Order: sequence, then structure tokens, then C-alpha cells
Amino acid sequence: MENEDKSGSEDKSGVRSVARALALLSALDRRGKNLSEMAAAANISVSTASRLLGTLVTHGFAAQGSNNRYVAGLALTTLLHQTDRWAPLRMLAAESTSALCSELDETSAFFVQMGDERLCIDSAESSQLVRRVRLTGEKGKIYRGAAGKALLAFSDEAVDDILGDLKSFEIPGQRDRTVEELKAELALTRTQGYGFSHHESTGGSWSVAAPVFIRGKLVGALAAVIPDHRFDQDRLTGVIEATKRVAAEFSEAS
Repeated sequence: MENEDKSGSEDKSGVRSVARALALLSALDRRGKNLSEMAAAANISVSTASRLLGTLVTHGFAAQGSNNRYVAGLALTTLLHQTDRWAPLRMLAAESTSALCSELDETSAFFVQMGDERLCIDSAESSQLVRRVRLTGEKGKIYRGAAGKALLAFSDEAVDDILGDLKSFEIPGQRDRTVEELKAELALTRTQGYGFSHHESTGGSWSVAAPVFIRGKLVGALAAVIPDHRFDQDRLTGVIEATKRVAAEFSEAS
């Protein structure tokens, strides 16, 4: 019995270590983080982070630069490259977001569908002091926001198949919205060729998104995400025109 208890304790300790190591891997980014920042992001002690990061570095899943900041290691980047289902879209996403951002000087992002969620696979940040930031890897429910509407409206998959048994959903600060109301908005999105949202996915901002196609098949949505204080009818019209045009240009180029 004593051996069983010890074995159970070791199993729990091992699972906890794996969970903590995964939290550290999730904290890695392009800019790198120092040891204390990594520990804080993973919500563990500095000593535990140091021990686990040492193991990750040894096995190539993390690397430490000359500035003592941790970044992804070769083993991790190789694994991501080999398993990245969005790899064929990365260049398209990077170039289209850069083009839209350059024209509008507003944060631009490229979204793809993952079940009932929208995932940002690339973004280009506005140079303006007050701006909305969209980070690569950000996820959100597909039924909230302009990009989600563009993905739902132009998808070959039926909305009910994507949303399942969902009948209504909450939008923070607004009344709940029904799926039937969403469907009516998606019909308008298909007619207009773009999705629009105001204070839906994030308070204090608005967004316009247009679909991007490759050989007639929807592959993603290109979106401009803009702080609320830069909203007026003239600005909205200009953002709609630019977003639709850039999305169409990259659809044709693809």
C-alpha cells in the first residue's frame, strides 16, 4: 500500500511538472522573456521556472539568447513547422495584413476558422499611438466580431453545423443576440461582401473584415481593427473599400 501511495504521488508530481513546462512553452514569444517574466507568465516560482527551462533548453524546445531572454528553440520551431496546418497560408496572411496596414495605418489581422472559433494567424500593428492590438494566436468565438461574420457568411459549411445547438449568445455590454439574428446579419454580409462589428469582440473598437479565397474556396478573413475614437461614416466607408479591395487583390494573387 505504501508503494502505491508513493507511486500515486510521483504520478501527480510528474503531471504537475508537464503542466508547468507546457505553461512555459505557451509563454514564449518572438521578443523573448527573461526568467522572471517567464515565471510570472506561467504562474510558478522563479526557481521552478529555472529548473524546467533548463530541461527545455537541453532538449531544444527553448533557447536562451545573449540577452538572457528565452525564445522558442529549434526543436519546437521544427515541430510547429511540421504540424502547422496553416503553413500554406502564412505568407498570404503576412503580406495581406501588411498591405492593409500600410494603406490604413490601422492594425490588420488575418483570421481562419477553427470549429466555432476564429484564430488570428498573422497581424500587422498600426504605428499610431492609440491602436488596437491583435496578437498572432488570439482566438475568439466565431459568432462575435467582423472576421467571424465574414468566415461564417462565406463558408461552405452550414452555420448550424458550425454553431451546433447554440440558440443565443452574449455580447458584453449589449443585449444577448439570437442565432436567427446572426443569420440575418450573415445574409447582409454576403450581399455587401464584408463583415462589420462595433463593440462586439472587444469593447472600445470596431472592425471591418472581408473574405479571402484561393481558387474560389474561402481560406480566411482579412480584418482592420480600429479604436472607437476613430469611428465616423467617412472613415468607415474608406476602411470598407480598402479592406474589400486588398482582400480581393490577394485572393486573385493566390
